[in-house]
Amino acid sequence: MPLYVYEAVDSSGRKIRESASYSDESTLKSSLREKGLMPLSIRMSESKEISFFERVTSKDLLTFTQELGNLLDSGLPIDRALYVLSEHSEKKAFRAIIREVYVDIQKGNSLSYAMGKHKIFPKVYVNMIKAGETGGILETVIKRLVSFLETTISFKQEIISALIYPVLLTVVGGLAVAVLMLYVIPRFSQIFTDMGQALPLPTIVLIRVSNAFASYWWVVLAAVGAAVLMVRGYSNTAEGRAYIDGLKLKLPVLRKLSMKLIISRFSRTFGTLLQSGVPIIEAIRISREVVDNEMIAKRLAVVEEGVSKGRGMSQPLRESGVFPAIVTQMVTVGEEAGRLEETFLLIAERFEVETKDLIKRFISLFEPALILLMGSVVGFIVVSMLIGIFSINEIPI
Repeated sequence: MPLYVYEAVDSSGRKIRESASYSDESTLKSSLREKGLMPLSIRMSESKEISFFERVTSKDLLTFTQELGNLLDSGLPIDRALYVLSEHSEKKAFRAIIREVYVDIQKGNSLSYAMGKHKIFPKVYVNMIKAGETGGILETVIKRLVSFLETTISFKQEIISALIYPVLLTVVGGLAVAVLMLYVIPRFSQIFTDMGQALPLPTIVLIRVSNAFASYWWVVLAAVGAAVLMVRGYSNTAEGRAYIDGLKLKLPVLRKLSMKLIISRFSRTFGTLLQSGVPIIEAIRISREVVDNEMIAKRLAVVEEGVSKGRGMSQPLRESGVFPAIVTQMVTVGEEAGRLEETFLLIAERFEVETKDLIKRFISLFEPALILLMGSVVGFIVVSMLIGIFSINEIPI
């Protein structure tokens, strides 16, 4: 249901400004009148109409958290800090969301409750805020959130940066081959046909492939598009997610990369939550949700169950079979020393570095192979055309 922001007055003349979800504006007006309120203005929340360029990103969330921490450090109360940010945030959609959080705070709700109503604030974020409110260390928790978001965003950016060149090389090479097949080769093909001479086999093969590509490229494009849509649709089902998650853990290179990502993501989230005062059971439950693999999440349920029975962290973690022996040994030492959160943050740092190194090694092998493949395709096209030209002119080669 859409979210409406409205202003109304009660029987004593007191003005009220709140937000609520209703099926339509008429239903909202009827509900207000039943409560003895007279509506003054009603508008649909701006946060529900977010364009692609207005969508809130992880960087926007990081900026908001940094600015909120700075305002709280300068002595502003939380409601005043939110009001300032709702007026000066860069994106209109984000301003609307912050405004709604501010309204909820004014109504007496907690910050964690108000943020929990909006999807842009992840569960990790909301639970850390809740722990900070409970322990009276909200400013400290916000600083840890800033560090957590900075580390997470930096890790993602490094991986994306490493993948940019191979993707760009594939796109440019594919476009070059497409131009040759659609425009260059057909022109030479017409010249060869007009000459009426026999052509070498490589030239004949190239011309036939070019003709087929020129005639049926849209079929190939439609088939690829349909395949992508089918895979996406299948991946949104429970069966599809389970199959894809299982496939990630079976393919040799992908399995190693997936496991390192899972371990680093779980450890970073779990360590940060513990450091912020979130209870260990709740921290495990939230961390399981961020691993993005249902099969691994189910195996980590053993850890949650073991900890809830008072068996500690290291033994259930070993029984889950998710983490390698070196990690469970580090957890055992950290648990005995009473430094579990620091241990998991160290594990996260280690596996983030290993993940980046693995991606770089894979790309260092993939890039030459891709260049060789593109060079072979373009070379075959050029040589086939030259052989055809030389055969027509009877030039010995």
